[in-house]
Amino acid sequence: MGTLLAEVIILVIVGIISILEGIRLVMAQKLQLYDVLGPGYYNIGMGSVLCIVGVIYFISQRRKISTEKKETTPSKEYKIKMVCMVGVLALYIILMNYIGYFFSSMFFFILINRIVGFRAWPGNFAVSMAMTIGFYIIFAKWLNMFFPQGILFRPS
Repeated sequence: MGTLLAEVIILVIVGIISILEGIRLVMAQKLQLYDVLGPGYYNIGMGSVLCIVGVIYFISQRRKISTEKKETTPSKEYKIKMVCMVGVLALYIILMNYIGYFFSSMFFFILINRIVGFRAWPGNFAVSMAMTIGFYIIFAKWLNMFFPQGILFRPS
């Protein structure tokens, strides 16, 4: 139950920080004329979603734990997967500025899908490509966010 509570507290704290940052950006946006929507409302929305998901997660897991009446410790395999995921995420953050969104995201999704158990390489590649292109279309095209271009796509 202690691990569950820690997870929920982290989700809610990150959600609250996101909401507060969104409010700050909305207030600062009044001085800007170039973007009507801006990133502030996005932060407020995502922070709210994090808080709501955290509470729902807590309620659902609490019921599950109370029916099981025992708390198991994570296995060694689970701990290794989590460390690998954090390592891949750190590598993704570092590579994003050097090789750009497309290649770093493909690499990231292939590795993450592999870690969680997606074993077929053709399927993993197809799913990773779909995720990379999907996120690009949603965020870069529809929401007009700028993604790092990397060394291959920088203008001359």
